[in-house]
Amino acid sequence: MNWKKFGKELANHFQTGVSYMIPLVTAAGLLTSIAVIFGGTNVWNQTSNIWGNLRLLGQTGLGFIPVIIAAYISYSIADRPGLAPAFIVGLVASSMGTGFLGGMLVGLLVGYLVQWLKKIPMPANLTAVKSLIVIPFLATLVVGLFLIYVVGDPIKAMTVALTAWLKGMSGANAVLLAALLGGMMAVDMGGPINKIAYAFGMAAFTSGGYQASTAMLMAIGIPPLGMFVATLLGGKKLYSDAEIESGRSALVMGIVGITEGTIPFAVADPVRVIPSIIVGTAAGCATNALFGTYQKTALSTVMAIPFSSNVILYIVAILVGVIITALLVNFLKRFTRHNSEAKEG
Repeated sequence: MNWKKFGKELANHFQTGVSYMIPLVTAAGLLTSIAVIFGGTNVWNQTSNIWGNLRLLGQTGLGFIPVIIAAYISYSIADRPGLAPAFIVGLVASSMGTGFLGGMLVGLLVGYLVQWLKKIPMPANLTAVKSLIVIPFLATLVVGLFLIYVVGDPIKAMTVALTAWLKGMSGANAVLLAALLGGMMAVDMGGPINKIAYAFGMAAFTSGGYQASTAMLMAIGIPPLGMFVATLLGGKKLYSDAEIESGRSALVMGIVGITEGTIPFAVADPVRVIPSIIVGTAAGCATNALFGTYQKTALSTVMAIPFSSNVILYIVAILVGVIITALLVNFLKRFTRHNSEAKEG
């Protein structure tokens, strides 16, 4: 078996699951955030007003994360026949409290089982029966019972332990995790590594691990904001007119929380830009964790400023990340440019 190929396929399946999860998380997270912002902490215990009902909508959506992850990882592996059994068993996994980890495992188990069942030969006149009855029935039965009787409780224990660790995180552990999440969010700007960090951060958010979710959400806007400042400082000596224009677009995208605003710079100069945004974003997130600042919404970077536990320190951490990104990328551009000019001379 080619393990390298298998690992790449797994990463692609996980990325598909997370890609389908993101619209759900965006809608549900924003609804929950708006409810908490305007309704206060009382929204968690009532539905007597609009804010309590917004919380209900958002919280219901966030609780559906394991189901969506399970269904669309399975879909990525086995196509449409993998959806129904993964939805059913994913819902059971969610009700058992297995969380994000349970959803991922269910998606893999159902997907690969369905893929195998599809290959079993049957008479042509029974093909429809196989697709509509045999596959969904067997996949739901086998994986469902396996979850309930074998792996469900251990995964629930792992999820509880992970949640407790995230909630109790402080000091060096919080700083290291924040730096890691920040670097992962920056490294491929919306790609598979970014999505893994995003999924982990949102899983932390739904379980009250706000240090981790704050780091992940803060990281979203730092790369494009850093590149905007870099174009301001570097000007036409280091950037083309098109890149300077992209810098202005990156400012807007950084404010609204779109990491992909950095992509034009990374495509044009990956060797200098990508290391710079990784270091800068990791530094900004780590600084915020060192301050112990957090925010309890699903809003990113700039938009979360009013809701942070310490607005001034939160802004300082963002500025640290943005400035380090800008200075480092411009230093690398000047350094390599001077080297190339010296060689030409």
